[in-house]
Amino acid sequence: MIAIPLRYRRQEKGLFIQKLQHAVPSIIVLGDGIEHLRHEPHGMELAIGIAEVAVSVLVIGSVIRGFRQLRAKNTTSDDPHAHHHHGIDWIDICLGAMLSVEAYAKYHATGHLPRPTILLALVMFAIGMLHGKLAAFGDRRRELRVSADGLTVPGRRPFQQLVLTWPDVQSIDIDDRTAVVTAIDGRTRRIDLADAVQPDAIRDALLSARTFLEDARHAASASIESNPSAT
Repeated sequence: MIAIPLRYRRQEKGLFIQKLQHAVPSIIVLGDGIEHLRHEPHGMELAIGIAEVAVSVLVIGSVIRGFRQLRAKNTTSDDPHAHHHHGIDWIDICLGAMLSVEAYAKYHATGHLPRPTILLALVMFAIGMLHGKLAAFGDRRRELRVSADGLTVPGRRPFQQLVLTWPDVQSIDIDDRTAVVTAIDGRTRRIDLADAVQPDAIRDALLSARTFLEDARHAASASIESNPSAT
């Protein structure tokens, strides 16, 4: 079976922009840390100032690294397995560290635990550590699958998979920018090859799907010819 996750550049850019929005407060935290250090602090005040500067720089650095990875992802080879997400998401981990420092800074200043900030920090740590598993799960749900039995074409939204056996397929149309799978009942799925991360691999999989479709039609025709009474 051929299985290729359908990833689109526009979607991946959108996800990165969401992370970038979460990272914007790092500039404020950096300013707070610098302000603390300007007043010649001692003891815990000094440690908090250093920690604020350090985690802010880590967040900014992780965002820059993520931006470079995103650019590289959009310009590297069309290997269908070259863009799998694995391991830790360091942007989320650094955001969790920044939120932890801010939570302690608020506790040190007021004596009250900022529970929402602590909870958000724990959530960011969990998402960052589980990033590889979450991304792999998402890839499996977005797979274009082609086999001898039929094909599955995911939609842009969840629960929009088009699952067809070969007798249910009307056509598979492919051009330079798009591919369209049409079922005999009129349902369609459009794949934006111009925006896809690995368009050549997707095109090859759909060409293989065409071969399976033609073989299934030939087999059906041969069966009818050999057994006319079946009609």
